[in-house]
Amino acid sequence: MGPRAKPKKKQVLSVTELDNLKSEKKDLEHALKEAEGYGAGTAGEQMDKAKIKAQIAHYDREIEAGTPTKVRGKTIDSLVREAKELEERFKKGLPTRYEMAHPAKCPGAVRKHMKWLNENEKPGYVDRWREIQRIINTGEEKSIEELREDK
Repeated sequence: MGPRAKPKKKQVLSVTELDNLKSEKKDLEHALKEAEGYGAGTAGEQMDKAKIKAQIAHYDREIEAGTPTKVRGKTIDSLVREAKELEERFKKGLPTRYEMAHPAKCPGAVRKHMKWLNENEKPGYVDRWREIQRIINTGEEKSIEELREDK
């Protein structure tokens, strides 16, 4: 890393994303194992085993980096508090389910949604909230949609 390079921020992955990575890794390991049993002139010889091993190592790093860390005590309390603050922020100006489902019947609904996106998604508040959800509610993360009012 150069003198001006910033360290990569850890991105916590969802359970589904982690399962998909593990599945792809398992498929590659299976293909590599099958290729080892075949001799010259077969499809196993044609396979780039070093590239497959490098891809497996890449998946291992992604899985390790994306797995949520176990947090306890004060850390959990502060994350829950931060999530509640973000939820209160999100509720201000969040279009209702009816407005989202029927924008033609609700003048200004699209403008309201775009304003909400600019205020919350672009600065990274939504990504931070999702990351907190993945840490404190692993496997049962809440969605922004759950914060919308019916009308």
